[in-house]
This record gives sequence, C-alpha cells and structure tokens, in this order.
Amino acid sequence: MKKRAKLKDIADALNISIATVSRALNDKYDINASTKKEVLRVAEELNYRPNPIAVSLRKNSYNVIGVVLPSIDHYFFSTVLKGVMNKAHKSNYLVIVGESNHDPDKEKSILEQFLNHGVTGVIISPTMGKPAEHFSKFRNKRIPLVLVDRPLVDDVDSFVRYDDPNGAFLAVEHLIDQGYKSIACIKGNDNCVISNARYSGYAKALGQNNLTENPKHVKTCINLDSKKDGYLLGKQLLLAKDKPDAIFTVTDEVAAGVYAAAKELKVDIPGELGLVGYSNSKVSIHLSPQLSTVEQPGVEMGEEAFDFLQQIMLGSTEILKKTFDARLIVRGSSTRHATINNMTIV
Repeated sequence: MKKRAKLKDIADALNISIATVSRALNDKYDINASTKKEVLRVAEELNYRPNPIAVSLRKNSYNVIGVVLPSIDHYFFSTVLKGVMNKAHKSNYLVIVGESNHDPDKEKSILEQFLNHGVTGVIISPTMGKPAEHFSKFRNKRIPLVLVDRPLVDDVDSFVRYDDPNGAFLAVEHLIDQGYKSIACIKGNDNCVISNARYSGYAKALGQNNLTENPKHVKTCINLDSKKDGYLLGKQLLLAKDKPDAIFTVTDEVAAGVYAAAKELKVDIPGELGLVGYSNSKVSIHLSPQLSTVEQPGVEMGEEAFDFLQQIMLGSTEILKKTFDARLIVRGSSTRHATINNMTIV
C-alpha cells in the first residue's frame, strides 16, 4: 500500500501553507475560488484522503467502516461480526453491514454503496477466491481492505483466516483413528474457497492413511447453511449399496441434516455412522449424540480483523496476516473408542 498523501504534500506542491490547504478542502468562505480549485486539483492528482482517525478526533465523530459477509445469520459469520462490533464500539466507529448471500454481483453492489457513503475501511469475506475489479477501486482510492476467512489468490490485502485444510484433516484423521474405513464428504460448491480448502484436508487425510477416495462418496451441497441439503445428500449416501460408515460435512448445519436422514433410516450414530461437522455452532450441542466438530473462533477473528484495519488506517503499510490454528472438538457423534490421542473431548 502506498504512503498516504498528507496536507503538507499538497501545500508543498502549490507553495502555500498547510492551513490554506485545510481551509480550501473544508470549503471555508475566506479562500478564493482559484486557490480552492488548485488545491482540489492537486488533491485529486495525489489521491489525497483525510486521515480518518484525525478527522474523528477533531470532530468528535464516528469513523464509518463497512463489513460484508456472505450470511449474517450463519453462526460463524455472526460471531465474526460480533467481534468486529466489539472493537468498533470501543474505538468510536460506526459499522455498516452488508450481506452478499454468496453472490458476486450483490457483493459488488454493496461495495459501491459503501464507496458512495464514504466508508474509511472495509472488512469483507469475499464470495470468490479470485481478484475482482470492485476490490481494485478501493485499493486505487487507498481505502483499506481486510479480508476475513477467505483471502484472495493475489494475496495483496491484509487478511485473517482459519487453517481450514488442517481443520478438515484433523476431523477425517480422527474418524480413521476411530476405525471408520469408508468416509464420505459433503462439501460446498467449487467456487467457495473455504469449501475447497476443507475438501483438500479431507482428501489429504485419506491419502496419508492409504484410503482410496470414492468419487461417489463426495457430494456437493447448494447451500452451506442448509439442513435440507444435508438431509437429501445424507439420505443418498446412506441408501447407496456401498454406503459410507462415516461422513465429514462442510458445516454443522449440513451435519444436522445428515442426523435427520440417519434417524429416518434408523442408522445408529456413532455405531453405524461416524459424523463430524465444522464451525462448532450452537446446533452442534443440541443434537443427540452431540456433534463432533471443528471449532472456529469467530469473535477473535473479527476482533483481529478490526485491529488490522485500524492499524492500516493509522498508517501501517504492511500486509498484515494471521492464520488461526485448527482445533477439533470430539463429542459423541464420532466416538467409538474411549482412548483418543491429541484431541479435546467434551
């Protein structure tokens, strides 16, 4: 990120005082029209933007930041938002929230609205893993972006993420340690970065344990938050002639659908079917038996994302990065044996 242009840069370019530049930019009555025009011209050339922290302190007002999440009622993303809001409130920031619903066009529209409302920074969980033109607009205007949960492949923005491949690896390796041999995966669509990351961890665990992946045991759900998808795909798997003896699901909500299918088909969990979800959402402890799952510390990730954004707004030029370590929570849905190594059992 380029160094932020300052009032002094404009003043030096025009050989006038900083006070005159400030008054021109604030449209004061005692600045003549020609001076004001020149100040605005040079400010545009230098892509000058006021330091939002300084403006806030001077005016005793809020900085306005935007947050864009795929789904605000999804447990994980709701906790990310809570973490952002916790820190924003303490720092006197106003937060505008947009929900993309995993739709790139909607994401683009939300970001354009944020630009029109003069946000001073954005925290976003992108819908796609590849760079998009609407992100470039923010970079060109030097409005900082911090990506949460889903960094882009060009890796030019600060980000906070979770070690999704290892989280899935731990889940599947645990199922293997418990004696399950035929492990299916219900994943998200191929455009979803986190879904692909979790699927890669699933495949790696099978490969490292000399288990062959069965293409018929890999199912793709339409909606990561859908119990209905889990039910329909779980039922397909459990009715197949070569049915699996364990399933790893991309989210806890999808796993809840598999529970419903297993109950309908009178398949015992964990005796006949081991099951591990992802996110450690509230639904995981209300299922019977309770669902083993990979924990995601959403609040902490949201707080870290806000801290990164604030550091950049205060002048940091570093690309800030943090990856949270994966942790598996083992419960009754996957526990065949009493002895479990290197896992948290609750």
